[in-house]
Amino acid sequence: MGRYGIKNSTAIRVDNLIMFSGLTGLDLETGAVVEGGFEGQARHALRIFEDILADLGLTLDNVVKVTCQLRNIDDFATWNDVFLDVFDAPYPCRTTTGAPLVVGDIEVEITASIEPRR
Repeated sequence: MGRYGIKNSTAIRVDNLIMFSGLTGLDLETGAVVEGGFEGQARHALRIFEDILADLGLTLDNVVKVTCQLRNIDDFATWNDVFLDVFDAPYPCRTTTGAPLVVGDIEVEITASIEPRR
């Protein structure tokens, strides 16, 4: 994110809660937007979360809150399908908004809060 002048932590732990910064449909190695439009970007961002969690010995089952910003709110139905495909019941709490996104041509930014003991 440094190339965009954005400085932040990927995640911060507060007691037993881990809060992640937003992840997007950008390839972390190349900085290019991944293929597949909105759905491809949403699934890519969630795979990054999944990989980071695996490194911590955790899974998406530890996610307690998801916040998703959509460049186009008309993508909500697709986001809902992706969310229900990726997460299992009991589903994390979630908030979804439509908002302009500041980095490149991304269509979605997803943040999450994790409870390791969940």
